Amino acid sequence: MNVLIKRKQSRTCSGYVEREKRLMKMNDSFNRYLNNECDKNDLDSAVNLMVSPEKENILEKQMQEHWEKTTPEGDVPDLANTLYCIHYRISKNENTGTKNIRFIHYFSRIAAILIIPLTIALGYLLTDGRSQGNPMQTISSPLAARTAFDLPDGSKVWLNAGSTISFPVHFTDNLRLVKLSGQAYFDVKKSKKPFRVATENFTVEVLGTAFDISAYQQEKASVTLVNGKVTIGTPAGEQTVLAPGQQALIDVENGEIRKRDVDLNLFVSWKDNLLVFNNEPLDEVALKLERWYNLDISIDDESIKKIHVTGTFRYESINEILQLMEITDSITYSYNKDKRMIILKHK
Repeated sequence: MNVLIKRKQSRTCSGYVEREKRLMKMNDSFNRYLNNECDKNDLDSAVNLMVSPEKENILEKQMQEHWEKTTPEGDVPDLANTLYCIHYRISKNENTGTKNIRFIHYFSRIAAILIIPLTIALGYLLTDGRSQGNPMQTISSPLAARTAFDLPDGSKVWLNAGSTISFPVHFTDNLRLVKLSGQAYFDVKKSKKPFRVATENFTVEVLGTAFDISAYQQEKASVTLVNGKVTIGTPAGEQTVLAPGQQALIDVENGEIRKRDVDLNLFVSWKDNLLVFNNEPLDEVALKLERWYNLDISIDDESIKKIHVTGTFRYESINEILQLMEITDSITYSYNKDKRMIILKHK
């Protein structure tokens, strides 16, 4: 009996030691990944950790430990190398055809999951960390990803793919100022201090309201008001006030502003992970799909740019969307593996 008990204890102890060794190895691989020192095996281990539901508690613990070790002192990690590491892995393993595009979509979502928490952490802790007083912070949302966070005054921000926002650690004086490139939805906390969003070509000022701003480079600029009231101004001296349900279209060339009534769902649903098109030209749809899925899309035939697309998508892959467009429109597509580019053609 004593011998049997000792054997059981020995097996239990041995099993515990093995589990601890596996956890330590997994933790080491994950840390090398976060420090941009990962090799192929480390990357495989990190991806497996991210996509395995049964390892969620392990992942949460490791992320928490990494967060607690992150301080404002020291060098800022180069996250571009991390993302490159993932994309290199994608390119190395992709095959031609349908599975190919789905594989890219799958790994792009993983890349977004990995980068967003680190980007926000760096924005709050490390950006301009060497400055004194009230330094500016910058948060960027990578392609194929969207993120949400609170500003220092409690206002909420949803940042769309390929967008960047900057703001001070503390709002001081008589103004709450943020700078935006790309697209963001704001739910501004009411205050006597005006809240101002500055883009390259116009500014928006409110006291407390909810609205969307789209200010991507070389694209149509707009402000869409959900509730409250906003004032929009341009360097050309143009100024207008919006009422709920209205949208301002800003001509970035001459600073002119045009107002119109719109269906709000078409312009703000992205923050709820909905991609909505309503009779939208194919070239504008392609731009949004590029940001949404982090892929290059080339339209190989000028005539199909005039095709208009209508549809609502939530969790569909890029391949599913393109297949639907093939069925409903005179469009076909192919994939260039070398350039990682989707090519749209006339049937």
